[in-house]
Amino acid sequence: MISFTLRSIILSVLAILLFAAGWFAHGSFSHRQERTAIRLVRSGDFRFTSPLLDVELPEGIDIRQEPIRFKHEIEQYVQQQIDAKRVAAVSVYVRDLLDGPWFGINENERFNPASMMKVPVMIAWLKRAEKDPRALKRVFVFKGGEDLTAIQDIKPRRTIVAGQRYTVDELLHYMMNYSDNNATSLLFNALSAQEINDVLDNMDVRNETVNGENSISTRGFSGFFRILYNAAYLNREMSEKALQLLSLEDFPQGIAAGVPKGTVVAAKFGELNQGVNGEDKQLHEFGIVYHPQSPYILGIMTRGHDAAIQAELIRTISAKVYAAFSAGPKK
Repeated sequence: MISFTLRSIILSVLAILLFAAGWFAHGSFSHRQERTAIRLVRSGDFRFTSPLLDVELPEGIDIRQEPIRFKHEIEQYVQQQIDAKRVAAVSVYVRDLLDGPWFGINENERFNPASMMKVPVMIAWLKRAEKDPRALKRVFVFKGGEDLTAIQDIKPRRTIVAGQRYTVDELLHYMMNYSDNNATSLLFNALSAQEINDVLDNMDVRNETVNGENSISTRGFSGFFRILYNAAYLNREMSEKALQLLSLEDFPQGIAAGVPKGTVVAAKFGELNQGVNGEDKQLHEFGIVYHPQSPYILGIMTRGHDAAIQAELIRTISAKVYAAFSAGPKK
């Protein structure tokens, strides 16, 4: 894997984790997507991570049938929403984690991931905990001051309290479960640039900077979830912990609303308001749905003017994808 140096990482006031310098795709990324050989290596029994250590297929190829037929239904629905001007742009990424087929719809279109960038901060802390388990017990005092949750349109249901002491483990909970920007600020500022660099350098993620803002595609962001699921960067214990934290996300309006109650979803959402009056909205969600027949990655990024409509679109696509996986090989 080709190494690289991040030129800068900036904690933005407008969105707590918008890394201003890009992290760039490794040269091997596109070549890996083009491999046609299927390789299955099995591991032990774990709840959140993969029993397969490696599996790869080219886009749109299913070992049970070709192509992945339900892509066209999702594609048609997305185009209808765009044509009706309910949304301005939509990107979708779906990957079957049992045997590796995937497809994308506008999967290379770029968006600002906003709070979804809390995922690499979590990973950096869990990597530190691999080397020193005491790291998760380290205590921080939240001194208050500026309330960084004020910029969040979707407010955290729970937040840390000024003057209180919190362990890293507790702060990770607030950051991932409630998307608390104040908890994120404490965790992010206590990491070194090298720790963040190491996460990004080892994740199969393609990110760029556009007009000083973070810019990523659904296909690019998928690297975080594929590598967590395969325990390919964090060890098995910490990969399980990361996905368990993600499974407690407090965003019932999105992917989780499109699957049967009780279905485990390990996900992270992101939202951003732009424009003079915040009229330009981005709303995204990315995660793993633990379908009983096959867990799968689903990533949806949207740009529009009505967050409620964008959330509706996310849960509708989620429902369609879940139904397709439930239908089995004849999807």
